[in-house]
Amino acid sequence: MFKFCSFTILFCLAWCQVAFSAATKYVAEADFAQALNSEFVEQVSDENVDWEFYGGQTNFAFENVSQVKIMISKAKFDELQNKFSAEAEVFADGKPMVKTQLQGKYYILGEIWVPARNINKGEVLTKDMLKTITIRTNRIKPANVVEADALLGKEAKRTLREGKIINDKDIGKVILIHKGDIVNSLYRTQKMQISAKAEALEDGGKGDKIEVRNTSSKKVLFAEVVDADTVVVEMQ
Repeated sequence: MFKFCSFTILFCLAWCQVAFSAATKYVAEADFAQALNSEFVEQVSDENVDWEFYGGQTNFAFENVSQVKIMISKAKFDELQNKFSAEAEVFADGKPMVKTQLQGKYYILGEIWVPARNINKGEVLTKDMLKTITIRTNRIKPANVVEADALLGKEAKRTLREGKIINDKDIGKVILIHKGDIVNSLYRTQKMQISAKAEALEDGGKGDKIEVRNTSSKKVLFAEVVDADTVVVEMQ
């Protein structure tokens, strides 16, 4: 009885091993994309790529096989139109099974910085407010601000939505002085410095040149914003 049970168990184990090693294998579009990636690295660059297939069958199923492999040949990449074409052959357990002609478009992928949460108007952007996402680089427009260095320390001029690309008009310098503020106006020459009160006639961030009006003389001058309380007028 013991020997019979042992034989039965061994037989079941052997059968299960065959069943699992020789099963149905599927080849999908993602597998062809991965194979094309390797060819793209050799011919063009090592950048990440997103593939769109317009022609050629890209889904297959092979029964009772343990391993499948895709071989790419005759691959051509048009870098002006971002088009590709290639011949793909699928091997199952080392045997050629099927050939398919592939064609479509490819897009270079890149990482950009976007809000990690909704950012309210007036908030100053910090690293914890941002996150990176991967997109097709052809979707990045000249007005988009996607680098962390260009975003950090800027003030939101409108509500910034989570995950949405930020435009240059959406952010700006932190406003230190607002229109109507009374500030210290420093009048500088090479030999002296005079301080007087002035009214800001427009908003300004650090380093901005804004119009101010001396509260006593009513004279309007351009002054550079130093901080939230101070502007400097360079006198000739």
